[in-house]
Amino acid sequence: EQMERVEATERVEAPARERTAYDAPAAQEKWQAFWEADKTFVPVDDGSKERRYVLDMFPYPSGDLHMGHAEAFVMGDVVARYLKLKGYDVLHPIGWDSFGLPAENAAIERNTHPAEWTYANIETQANSFRRYGLSFDWFRRLHTSDPDYYRWTQWLFLRFRERGLAYRKASYVNWCPKDQTVLANEQVVAGLCERCGSVVTKRLLTQWYFKITEYAERLLDDMDDLVEGWPERVLTMQRNWIGRSEGAYVDFMIENRAEPVKVFTTRPDTLYGATFFVIAPDAPLASEVVTDDQRAAFEEYLEQTKHETEIERQSTERPKTGVFLGVHATNPVNGEKIPVYAADYVLAEYGTGAIMAVPAHDQRDLDFALAFGLSVREGGST
Repeated sequence: EQMERVEATERVEAPARERTAYDAPAAQEKWQAFWEADKTFVPVDDGSKERRYVLDMFPYPSGDLHMGHAEAFVMGDVVARYLKLKGYDVLHPIGWDSFGLPAENAAIERNTHPAEWTYANIETQANSFRRYGLSFDWFRRLHTSDPDYYRWTQWLFLRFRERGLAYRKASYVNWCPKDQTVLANEQVVAGLCERCGSVVTKRLLTQWYFKITEYAERLLDDMDDLVEGWPERVLTMQRNWIGRSEGAYVDFMIENRAEPVKVFTTRPDTLYGATFFVIAPDAPLASEVVTDDQRAAFEEYLEQTKHETEIERQSTERPKTGVFLGVHATNPVNGEKIPVYAADYVLAEYGTGAIMAVPAHDQRDLDFALAFGLSVREGGST
């Protein structure tokens, strides 16, 4: 310990001219050149080591990298480097999510070709990634806008379609009228497009869907194998995302409609407590059954709903809103006529987009009933 203190003192007292400043750019260039020549992060892939695969989400080439990229990709790099130090043969590729309308819109604004704008940004980001010093295998570099890449996504899509797992239907999406593009829920901030600040609305578009519900049971069952190693909060989020509900379908007849409306319920035992019927405003059924006298009020309410997010619509803290559609439904167990409303707390994508409302057994139904002066009856009553 005495020698260590002496050496430390000598280092502190050493003349400034004997100390060399750290040259960060030189160190970067040195190690980047070495890693490329040595192929340090290229997997051997000869079976001599146990394999591991680390895949980061591909960035979108909208410009140069920012601190959000550093936060996300450095954590992936920690995992890849840790596994390599543990002796595994690690594949850690890099790629860019370089397809989509945002690239086209950016190119229009700059009066350039989308490919020129996109690939120029990719090179800018690639240089920044190298300065990060991340352990990517640069020999396995992917761009989703390359024909050699998307031919396989097209091939996969055709296999899904052949198996009946890809289908088309019309549904409402978030729509930015300025960018003329669909937005994910996360891209809508306080009702505005996060890119241009325009007011976001809903638009009915015919879209392709993957029938992931075919695998819901298998996904849920297989999560039992993850209980020992995964955080419970992550497993809970996954179960909630799958959203399996067990219940029954009940047929309700609505005035002026020949076919019955199927309603999914997890509590068929509460049918006697149904005192009104609710349809999502953006479900086609609402536009179909509304009477001429109520259509103007309904269409005004529908436009209002188009500016709301699903999270806002399902919030238990918001006052309940809705509009009477001018028709009644028949409760199949007692023949009672109950009023039919359009209300935004029901989502078009859930079940059939319509529910039987049992206010004595559901808080949101109760809030709506109290707001509109509707009766509340326990389900077991006749």
